[in-house]
Amino acid sequence: MPDLKFDPEDKLHNLLIAEFEIEHEDTFHLKNLYKLIHEWFHMNKFVSVDNGDDKIESLYFHKVLGNGNVEHHMWWRAHNIPQGNKYYKYFLKLDFQTLNMGKDKVKKDGRDYSTNKGDLILRCKAWVILDYKHEWRNHPILKYFDKWYIKRIYKSQVDFLKGDLWVKTYKLQDVIKQYMKLKTPTKMPKPFHDELGI
Repeated sequence: MPDLKFDPEDKLHNLLIAEFEIEHEDTFHLKNLYKLIHEWFHMNKFVSVDNGDDKIESLYFHKVLGNGNVEHHMWWRAHNIPQGNKYYKYFLKLDFQTLNMGKDKVKKDGRDYSTNKGDLILRCKAWVILDYKHEWRNHPILKYFDKWYIKRIYKSQVDFLKGDLWVKTYKLQDVIKQYMKLKTPTKMPKPFHDELGI
């Protein structure tokens, strides 16, 4: 069921924790990058906001250009409800955009491999959402204690959640940058997938 209650303007309950943008123009394997990121979402227990399954893509659009190259727009909307919690959850929004993506070939170990070349832009935002079912806000008595509960009683838990999601989000950024052979702030372990999918 879609999460229609998410309001990014509600700063008390929807806490924007992290955001990043990666733009990279080079040769890389788009399908393998897509799989890598999808695998990260699965391993970190993020599921579709719409259905609760692994189909987190809410929009896929591509346009074939006159030169045969392609432009893509893909939106992923996923959430993670730790241990089925009824009060808080994590929400991730990831947008892919490609410009002028074409086919390319690279040579490795004397063999030719098919890959892609173009401009990729990834934009990610991550929120901790409190009272995501609106049970406190809509309750005739609890609504008067909602803000106080978040700011006082629940503060240490909220701080932990913010830190946990911040780390997760920037680990995703590091995984993507490592795959694209971009500079990361920390030394990353050897990747499961070959860099650039080759």
